[in-house]
Amino acid sequence: MPQKQNADFFARAMGLASLVYNGILLWSHNSWPRDKVVRYSEARFRKVLMHAYLKCPFYREYYRSHGICEKDLPYLKPKDFPLIDKDLVRSNFYGIATDPPEPHDIEEALRGGGLLPRAGKCILIHSSGSTGKPANFLYSESAITTIEANFIRISIGGYNTIGFKDFPIRTLYVASVGSGYASTSIALNGIRKYRSRSLLLNLQEPWECWAEKIQSFKPNYIAGYPSCIRLVADLQRKGRICIRPKKIITGGEPLTLETGAFFRRIFGADVIDYYACTESLFLGVGAHWHEGIYLFDDLNYFEVDNHGRLIITPLYNSAFPLIRYRLNDVVLGFTREETGPLPYTHIDKILGRSEEMMWFKNPKGNWDFLHPLFIDDLDVPGIKQYQFVQKSETSFILRVVSEPGTCWEVLKEEAETQVRSFLNKKKLENVRFLIEHVDNLEPDRITGKIKLVETFDKVRPDD
Repeated sequence: MPQKQNADFFARAMGLASLVYNGILLWSHNSWPRDKVVRYSEARFRKVLMHAYLKCPFYREYYRSHGICEKDLPYLKPKDFPLIDKDLVRSNFYGIATDPPEPHDIEEALRGGGLLPRAGKCILIHSSGSTGKPANFLYSESAITTIEANFIRISIGGYNTIGFKDFPIRTLYVASVGSGYASTSIALNGIRKYRSRSLLLNLQEPWECWAEKIQSFKPNYIAGYPSCIRLVADLQRKGRICIRPKKIITGGEPLTLETGAFFRRIFGADVIDYYACTESLFLGVGAHWHEGIYLFDDLNYFEVDNHGRLIITPLYNSAFPLIRYRLNDVVLGFTREETGPLPYTHIDKILGRSEEMMWFKNPKGNWDFLHPLFIDDLDVPGIKQYQFVQKSETSFILRVVSEPGTCWEVLKEEAETQVRSFLNKKKLENVRFLIEHVDNLEPDRITGKIKLVETFDKVRPDD
C-alpha cells in the first residue's frame, strides 16, 4: 500500500508540475506582439478546420452543401465558411464528435458527473437551458487540462500573488450544481487530480448550512455566479464568516461595477470576470486592473456578426470541434486592433445574450432595443441588484434590491430621473415604467441564475 501511495503522490506531483509549466507557457503569450498572436490564432484555425473536415462527417457534408471541398480549405478566409449554431449542434451531435460515444454512455455520464465511461477520455457537458433546449458538448482530456493550465495564467497578476504556500488551491464554487454543468465537471474531473480541493455549494442546499461549511473550508479562491457569490459576501459582511480568498472568479452572469467593487471591499480579493460558455470553457477575462475584457486568441478564433453577436472557433478541443459557432452573446466595442496592456482581441463589455434584449416600439411605431445592462452606466447609489420585467411593447417594471440603510424614496426618485433620461435619449419617451422595491430576486429554477430580464410574452421584432 505505501508503494502505491508513493506512486500516486509522484503522479499527482508530476501532474501539478506539468500544469504549472503549461500555465506559465500560456502566460508567456501575454508578452507576444499582437501580430504574432494573430498569426498563431489563424494557423490554429486552419489546423482545427482540417481536423474537423477529416474527422467529422457533419462538416464534410455541411461544407459540400455550400460548395466547399477539401482543396478549398487552405485558401478560403474564415468568414467564407458557413456559421453553425446550437440547433445544428443539437441535431448533429454524433456527426461532430470525432469519436462518438454510445447513447447509453451519454446517459451514464449525465447521471455520474459528466465523465464518460470509456477510460474517462472525454467529459460530457451540457448547456443550462437558459438559451433554449439544452445541448450536449464533449471535451477531450487534453482540452480540460488546457483550461486548468489557463487558470494559472489568469491567476498571475493583480494585487494578491499566488505562491506555493497557497497549494493545494481550495476553491469554493457557488452556483447551480448539476451533472454535466461546466463548473461542476471541471471541479469534479479536472482540478482535483492536481491535489486541489473544491467545495461545491449548491443553491438548493439550506442557507443555514453555508456558514459552517465555508468557514471550515477556508477557501483561497471563490468562483461562481456573481449573484451567488454575493450571498457569501453578505455572510462575511454580517460577521457570520471570516475568510480571506485571494482571487474571486465570477462568470455566468454580468459582473456590474458596483458588485465587483463590493467583492473587493468585503474580501480584499482580486476580482476576475471570467468569460466562458458551455461551447468554450474559456473565452476571456476582465479584471479591475485593466479596462474591458480581453478575448484570448490563442485558445479561440474570434469574430462578430453584423448584430454584434460573438462567433467563436475553439482551438483546443479535438474531441468536438466547433467551427464558426455563433453565440447569442452580444458584445460591445469588439476590436482586433491592439488595445491596452495585453495583445489580445478586446471588447468593452458583454451586453448579454440577444434574448435578454428588451424590444419596444417608439412613438413612430418602429422597434428599438433597450438592454438591461444600461443600468450599470447609471449613477444611482444604493442599488444592490436589479431585474427588468417587460410587460408589453411599451412598458416594463424595474425590480430593485437596495443596499441596507438606503433611503428608498431618494433612490427611487433618482433612478426614475435617470431611467427616463436614458429612454428619452433612445427616443423611447413613450415607454412607461415602474420601479418596485423587493427584498430579493429569485434565481431561475432551471439554471440557478438570476435573469436580467423576465418576459411573460416574448416581445421582439421578427429576425
